[in-house]
Amino acid sequence: MAVTPNSIVTPQTPVFKTAVATAAETAFNTPTAVVTLIDDATQNTNGLRLTSVYAIARAAVSTNPINCQLYKKVGTTFTLIDSVLIAVGTPSASVANQKGDFGYSEGNPLTLEAGVGLAVAIGTATANGVAFVAKGGAY
Repeated sequence: MAVTPNSIVTPQTPVFKTAVATAAETAFNTPTAVVTLIDDATQNTNGLRLTSVYAIARAAVSTNPINCQLYKKVGTTFTLIDSVLIAVGTPSASVANQKGDFGYSEGNPLTLEAGVGLAVAIGTATANGVAFVAKGGAY
């Protein structure tokens, strides 16, 4: 289908992806401890529009904040595109788990062209890990 002037192209399928990172990654230019959040070849065939990407601690963050990293993934090549910190804190029955929001929204989406995926990593090894969540739509 050709795109013509004054026609709108919108996402057609909802996207909700999760991944958990547990190992430390501090080689930001050549990462090896990354976890695939969205596979480039099989989960992004026509492009994606993500309106929410966040990381949530699955246990106490006790000493230092955790650097949560977001990488563009094309095959085996990873490029750091964003990072946020999860603050120190101890979740409990009455205290929410700490969350780091990458800041994407309807007005500021993260758009990925077809064939581009996302991978995630954390700067400090965490036994229970950090869960990453991406929401939006696929074209």
